[in-house]
Amino acid sequence: MSCAADLAEKGVPVEVLEDQPEVGGLAESFDWDGFSCDLGPHRFHSNREEIIDHIRKPLQDNLHMRDRMSRIFMFRRFFFYPLRGSNVLRLPKLVMIKAFLDYWWMRLQLVFRDIPDDSFENYVRKRFGNTLYKIFFGTYTEKTWQIPPSQISPDWAGQRITLLNLWDVVKKTLFKPKNVPRTYVSRFHYPKTGGIGSISRGYRRIVEEHGSTVRTGTRVTGVRVEGDRIVQVTSTCDGTSRDESVETVVSTIPINRLVEMMDPLPPAEVLEAAKNLKHKAIIFVYLKLDREKVTDDHWVYLPEGHLRVHRISEFKNFSEQTCPPGKTLLCAEITCNDDDETWNQSDDELTEIAVKDLSGIGLFAREDFLDSKVKRVPYAYPLYDLDYRDNLQVLIQFLKKIKNLTSTGRQGLFRYGNMDHSVAMGARVARSMTTGSGPSHAQVAADANESFD
Repeated sequence: MSCAADLAEKGVPVEVLEDQPEVGGLAESFDWDGFSCDLGPHRFHSNREEIIDHIRKPLQDNLHMRDRMSRIFMFRRFFFYPLRGSNVLRLPKLVMIKAFLDYWWMRLQLVFRDIPDDSFENYVRKRFGNTLYKIFFGTYTEKTWQIPPSQISPDWAGQRITLLNLWDVVKKTLFKPKNVPRTYVSRFHYPKTGGIGSISRGYRRIVEEHGSTVRTGTRVTGVRVEGDRIVQVTSTCDGTSRDESVETVVSTIPINRLVEMMDPLPPAEVLEAAKNLKHKAIIFVYLKLDREKVTDDHWVYLPEGHLRVHRISEFKNFSEQTCPPGKTLLCAEITCNDDDETWNQSDDELTEIAVKDLSGIGLFAREDFLDSKVKRVPYAYPLYDLDYRDNLQVLIQFLKKIKNLTSTGRQGLFRYGNMDHSVAMGARVARSMTTGSGPSHAQVAADANESFD
């Protein structure tokens, strides 16, 4: 939507095909009986003023700043996230002692032998020790991804854990760093009304104001390739199929699904690589509660293995206007695969899992629960297994041969990016298409440079 809005403003005719009833992808919002609901927690932050300006245009004055509050709940108590040195001191005494001993024992081992960064498990163990790995990182990661952390690429840790090690946690607790990493960003932007999807809906307004088209509820089902160009896109809406000639295609379809819908089909090795790239699905269970508030947090991680829910968010803390007075809403997340037993459970069964987990740990009383809604999202997280990089490169190299195609965004690059990355990538693609030059949108995905220039 960022790309489409920029192109439309420059006079380039655009047609956006969106599979869902509303634009925004994972950053869409919907209204439910007066509650504004996001697909889990979203915060928009950037140290680049031009990126903030880019969302001010679609949001107009519907924007305010929030002070981030996110924590971990375990041992029936809250711990700050990002980790602080005081977190370790709040652990049960024996666990705290073991955590420090394990960390320094690991530091001693590293003097005599190296532990390669060849998996998420090794990456974290060598920096935080076995105890903190198990209670803060390993258990939550395995619960979320549903594969052993030893089978997850270290790229995941490198992208999402900006702390160097336990000693780094202590130093950043005692001394505020000059260059704040993403993990420590404490303030963010969020719409006052309408949820995070207000950004994409604002981009849609810009597109349509400039005479271009956005078609929601429209699924792309085929891409016709001739030589080194896409010449036709097939889509389906309300049971009616439509073929359209195209000049240029910008795709945020999951990259593996994109190559599988091409006609003619790519070579066998490309299809095999596409098959081997995996995603994790998320089920969002929204719980309407008869109480003013549950926590002061924007979101809370639940790493303990006996809980099926791995994270909750409370939208009222993002903006008071997302909920009616005297009521609040919790969004509980459960990861799964889009063909497994959890995915196929009924809405009532999934609601019971969420209510049982969250009331069981004392976040609210069962009698506070009023109603629920369930949404399933099949392509939520790109799964960084140990082989993902090799498989991804096969697809990227194949798609590079198609001259009028740009595959971008979280799904189009199979890269766990943030919202500011998506805005910057869209703007870069639009600039490249209208000027014929400019830096690659893929640099943004790698966090090399999130600005437009």
